Order: sequence, then structure tokens, then C-alpha cells
Amino acid sequence: MKYGAHIFLWQDRYVDDDLLRVLDSAAALGLSFLEVAVGDDIEFDTSQLAKAADARGLELVLSPGGAWPMECDISLKESAASGLDWHRRAIDLCSAAGAVAYSGAIYGHPGSVRRNLPCRDEQSRIADGLHNIAEYAAANSVKLVLEPMSHFRTHVANTPQQINSLIETAAHDNLYTLLDTYHLVTEVTDLAAAFEEMAPRLWGIHACENNRGAPGTGMIPWERLIASVLAAGWQGYIGFEGYNSTWRGGEFAHERGMFHDVCPDAEQFIGEAMEFLNGLLSERTG
Repeated sequence: MKYGAHIFLWQDRYVDDDLLRVLDSAAALGLSFLEVAVGDDIEFDTSQLAKAADARGLELVLSPGGAWPMECDISLKESAASGLDWHRRAIDLCSAAGAVAYSGAIYGHPGSVRRNLPCRDEQSRIADGLHNIAEYAAANSVKLVLEPMSHFRTHVANTPQQINSLIETAAHDNLYTLLDTYHLVTEVTDLAAAFEEMAPRLWGIHACENNRGAPGTGMIPWERLIASVLAAGWQGYIGFEGYNSTWRGGEFAHERGMFHDVCPDAEQFIGEAMEFLNGLLSERTG
């Protein structure tokens, strides 16, 4: 398994020098990859990032996290085309940066929750869009990874069954899934069973607590989840995700709806997370 971390554990806005500093920190912590958010308000030199990551032995994952216009949502009939174009541009960045995956709620838009029954053709329309994006990503040697999120963030895909159904309908070999423990703990009663349902297409896990804190500090049943991971022989990407609560005086975490101090320091968060998960793995494997 490969450990990595989301750049938002450090800060929310960055230019080239910031990325180099975070890459140095990630490498020093013994991580294998860094997840970097992209958006219309974030600019960096992708070729420089690619060279710097490679020099440090780090892989890159890109995901929507900056400014992502609500109208660029492939679940909306009236703006599916603009959504496809937006994600293709993000995949171009992946290709230029040498990223191995493009990951997130690409089937819709986090924060867009329609509180009514979906129209009959919604899933097929979204699946068509995903097939198109997956094909474009495959041509650029980038895996397309879909993350189900809680019903507070999206109405499209909240559960393993829903994301699996969407992938089945989209029918493309370049579609994978990511299990986020923070999101799924609000949607399922058994995270181990959720892992088993997602395992056939599972690319990675976002590992954090029910309050976005470091693994081992909250209520997530890690023992059962890790037991299922080991029993399946799964070897994938485990990324730590959260929002730094000191960046810009705490404004960043507050803007993301985090009003408690679960990540004042990225290095401490990651160190505690790795120590906890490595301890569980050692107990289980001897």
C-alpha cells in the first residue's frame, strides 16, 4: 500500500515554491504520493511539478478542489458539455504533471444537492459523460477515480452500490473508485462491507476520522476495515485528507465548514495517521 496526503493538510492556495516546499515535506515524511487540488483559481507550472515530484520519488494525484464553476457539472442537462470541457482541461494538467490519477466527485459537483427525485435519464446522462471523460483520461494515461460523497455534498452517488451502478452503466475500463471514510461513515452501517463492495474497482482510500481528524482519534472502526483490506490482499493508495486549521488564521478550515481544530499541523497529522495505521497493520500481519 502507498501512503499519501492531500495538499489541503498544509494550505489551500499555492504557487510553484509552495508546491516544492510541500513535496519536500511529503518526501521527508516517507509518503509515496501527493494529491494536488486544481481549479480555475490555481495556477502552477505542471512540468516543474512533474520534475520535482519525480526527483523526490513521489507520484502525483490531481483532484478538483479549487474554483470549480457550478455550471461545469456533468449531471446538469443544460451544462453537460461545459462540464466535459472543464474536466478535460483538468486531465490535460494531469498529463502535463505526470499524475497517475484524476479523482473526485466528477459525476456531479460537491455542494450541489437536488432535494427531489432525479429525472429518469439522469444516471444514463451522467454515465455517458463519465464514459467520455474516462476515454479522454485513458488516452492520456490517467486513471479516472470516482469518490462517493455524503448526502450533504451530493445526491448522485453516496453509497458503494450507487457508485458501482454508475460505473457499470458508464461501461469503461478506466473508471475506478475511492472510499472516503469521512463521507461513507454517514452513509453505511459497515465500512468493512463497503470496502468489500468497492474492492473490485477500488483504486484508493481517503483515510480520516468522522470529524476529519487523523485516523485513530475518532469513531471510525479501523480494526474491521483493515482486517477486510488485508483479507482481500488489496494494495492501493491510502491518502490522508483534511483542512489545515491554522492556514490564513483558520479562515481556510472555516470556509470548508470545519470549525474544530483537527489539523493545526500537517506533519503531526500525517505522522500520527501513519503510526496508527502501521500499528494496526503490524498487529494483523505479525
